[in-house]
Amino acid sequence: MRSIGPAAPDDLAEVLALLNGVASWLTSRGVNQWAAGFSVERIAPIIERGELYLVRENGSAIATVTVSTHGDADFWTAEELAEPARYVAKLATAREYAGQGLGELLLRWTIDLGARQGAQWIRLDAWRTNQRLHDFYRDAGWTHLRTAELEHRRSGALFQHPAVADPQARCALPETLP
Repeated sequence: MRSIGPAAPDDLAEVLALLNGVASWLTSRGVNQWAAGFSVERIAPIIERGELYLVRENGSAIATVTVSTHGDADFWTAEELAEPARYVAKLATAREYAGQGLGELLLRWTIDLGARQGAQWIRLDAWRTNQRLHDFYRDAGWTHLRTAELEHRRSGALFQHPAVADPQARCALPETLP
């Protein structure tokens, strides 16, 4: 049985293993999106804020996603940042679960979560050069707003989706309390 819930500080090692495993896999395929990897210093505060969610199946961590109320001011306009929105990042699925639709289900779950939390939009920024990832988001119903070309950032393909209730996603990923 799969479930999702906020990661706890005790989950940090599993979260890092999951994220860094996906980062290594991406690098091996020539995608340097997460080449720097993830550190305790970077991920622990996200867990402490309650923004990192962990999908478990039979007790094992199989996927993760971060959902925040704060957008990156490098990418989003002041008007966009003033709108009620949630910002998705660090979506990762364990490689042995790839191709099973878990990433799309997680996106649907974030859209539903945002709706339940009163958001109007669910937003994310993606690596500018990863067209396959852009296609994945478009195929999942997300709208590409624009691509921000910032010299000091490699991400910047901006996508959003209306926050709408999705009871099926909620049933497929029942929530556990922290």
